[in-house]
Amino acid sequence: MGREKRTVRTGLAGVLSDEAARLYEQLIMTGGLSLSQHPDCSSSAAGRELIDKGFARERHVGTSMFVPVEPTRALDNAILVMQRQILEQHQVLLRLRDEMQALQQTYLSRAQSSEKPQELIRLLTDRAEIGGLSVELCLSAEHDLASIETEHFTRPPDPRSARALPAEVLERGVRFRNIYTRAALEIPGARTMLRLSMDAGWECRVHEHLPMKMVLVDDRTALLPLDPTGMEGAVLVRAPVVVAALRMDFELLWTRAVPLDGNPAKLSHDQDQVLRLVLTGMTDAAIARHLGISERTVRRHVGVLLERLQAKNRVTLAATAVRDGWVP
Repeated sequence: MGREKRTVRTGLAGVLSDEAARLYEQLIMTGGLSLSQHPDCSSSAAGRELIDKGFARERHVGTSMFVPVEPTRALDNAILVMQRQILEQHQVLLRLRDEMQALQQTYLSRAQSSEKPQELIRLLTDRAEIGGLSVELCLSAEHDLASIETEHFTRPPDPRSARALPAEVLERGVRFRNIYTRAALEIPGARTMLRLSMDAGWECRVHEHLPMKMVLVDDRTALLPLDPTGMEGAVLVRAPVVVAALRMDFELLWTRAVPLDGNPAKLSHDQDQVLRLVLTGMTDAAIARHLGISERTVRRHVGVLLERLQAKNRVTLAATAVRDGWVP
């Protein structure tokens, strides 16, 4: 009997409370309890649970009794009760889903309103802010920092301001490039500053004419001046389309600019003469006879010219020299 009782209790554990399960087992074993002898059995918490879940009922034919419902019928009643509970829980979850969707919209709207939108175009007029932003942009570069420098200085450049590259930026493998106008290199102090910058790791090239100064960080940000010197104001550009266009312009200027070695001076007298004669279409032998030098010397000068102007052959050398203003 004890083993049977434990089996019944184990099966009822997920349906009835312990008190209700014990009362149901007692009803099964006794066939029911007399209400006159046990007046509180059906009104107790356990008794009301058995009635509500279809496991027991009051019988008032003859002697009033609190009797169990047949186990198979009680099982069907338990299934119905649990199905009803599941349906109610499902409906609660559906209502909760609707409420959470509404709360989600509120959350997103609040989150978006609390975040300051990034300005695509920002006007800067404070000189200190512009200078600080230039340094910040340099430090934030991930792949490439490109800049253009013109001859428009408020004062001659100080070699002490040569652009040393921070170690943390160099460790990221950032490429640093700068294009100068030819006139900028003629300003006192510019050549020394250029040499120091190149020693620090900058790749430098020269172009005959450049429209303006510019700092370009990766493919995400550009800093443009409002005046030739860049000290009266600047525009910080984060608009992807505009930055992409500025990147294309810079890369085009970079391919047309002439690489600088440690000596950014113009062509030597002999190189200039050889270049001018190359433009006439003369052969190396004819140039050698005209200048009174050996063909080997002419070939050496032509090789230097090809490298400095980044030309592949004599035809492109002539075209590049004329296009970039190496000869008037």
